[in-house]
Amino acid sequence: MKERFKKILAVSLAGAMAAGVLAGCGGSGGTASSSAADTNTSASSASSGSSQTSGAVKEVSVWHYFEHEAQALEKVAEDYNSSQDKIHITCTYVSREELMKQYTIGAVSGELPDIGMVDSPDMASYISLGVFEDIDDQLQEWGELDKFYAGPLSSCMDSEGKLHGLPNNSNCLALLCNMDILNAAGVDTPPTTWDEFYEVCKKTTDAANSVYGFAMSAIGNEEGTFQYIPWLYSTGADVTTLDSEGAAKSLDFLGQLVSEGLMSKEVVNWGQGDALNAFAAGKAAMVESGTWQIAQFDSGDVELNCKYKYALLPKDKENASVIGGENFGVCAGTEAKDECVDFLKYMMTAQNNADWCETAGKLPVRSDAAELKDFWTADERYAVFNEAMNSAVARGPHESWPTISEAIYTAEQAALLGEKSGTDAMAEAVAVVNPILEEVPIAAVK
Repeated sequence: MKERFKKILAVSLAGAMAAGVLAGCGGSGGTASSSAADTNTSASSASSGSSQTSGAVKEVSVWHYFEHEAQALEKVAEDYNSSQDKIHITCTYVSREELMKQYTIGAVSGELPDIGMVDSPDMASYISLGVFEDIDDQLQEWGELDKFYAGPLSSCMDSEGKLHGLPNNSNCLALLCNMDILNAAGVDTPPTTWDEFYEVCKKTTDAANSVYGFAMSAIGNEEGTFQYIPWLYSTGADVTTLDSEGAAKSLDFLGQLVSEGLMSKEVVNWGQGDALNAFAAGKAAMVESGTWQIAQFDSGDVELNCKYKYALLPKDKENASVIGGENFGVCAGTEAKDECVDFLKYMMTAQNNADWCETAGKLPVRSDAAELKDFWTADERYAVFNEAMNSAVARGPHESWPTISEAIYTAEQAALLGEKSGTDAMAEAVAVVNPILEEVPIAAVK
């Protein structure tokens, strides 16, 4: 009866996640659109996902919601198919919303692909639902897991630290500075610590012209949690220690920026795009910015009429950032588990990870992949994000992350609006989060 209740709860949870607003994924930091311009494929027209053997060739299905990056994925599959004659990979585009629905349905019906793509903070929930297989033993034997950044790799784990897939790509957050505004205020370089950051905010705030020192997204959804996480972790606290002095300090610090007029109170209504627009309009000297926004500058979708510079987010006790990106997992019930793992390992070699992420404009999830090309080092903007990956953490990972996230962004908003102190706001979050973590802990990265 307990297992049946858990499955019902997980189905409800997965449905809520599919309908929600997610952050830090794909090229925009938000949800992918429900259809691709160059394909009409949908989950209903895709194969059920069960692998088939055609002669000596094992057919393996891969479902994904990549749009602009689909060709890069197809090339990896084609190269793999050409490299051997035992396994054939077929990639099928399914809109993100539809794919998440299919996972929820498939957990009960058994109709799943062999390999499926999922947004990194959602994977733990789908593991709990029974969508993804434990492939930890096969991956441990591979001997290359130590090459992966800890944040992305942990997002593929269950509560016991067992891997059910591999991360494919990532992104993270850094500080974007309008150097024209900073220089005019007598600041030559971006701030590196919270104390320096606070002083720069004061020097660059111009209330008469509605220019704030800093802008971020603190909206009441996953985007707000996504942008808050680095401030929490920089104090030495984390999701498991929301009742700590550091956790309260992180909320009080951001709340102080608002109360002193150094950050607009409107940030509680702003998504990441809104915060960036304020920066682009010259209404914020600094903004918390994601990797994917570089492409918006280069394409002209967002015009920056200023000299700008990226830097690591300022630190309290330690540097911190947070990851977005997608994972691929081996789905439960597949008859081609070993073949699926073989393809994942091929797709995620250092060279293939480097090639794919360069084409797609993503960050590699392997440190040795980032060393293979100058794409992430020659461009000083990407170089900052590449460095930030060393201290970028996953959200969770936890099967109840949507509930945990809601408690966190609710506390953040209460502190920024001046409704509660950091201590009191976090006390309410703790009342929600700690019982969840006592039931199912967050697994430590091996």
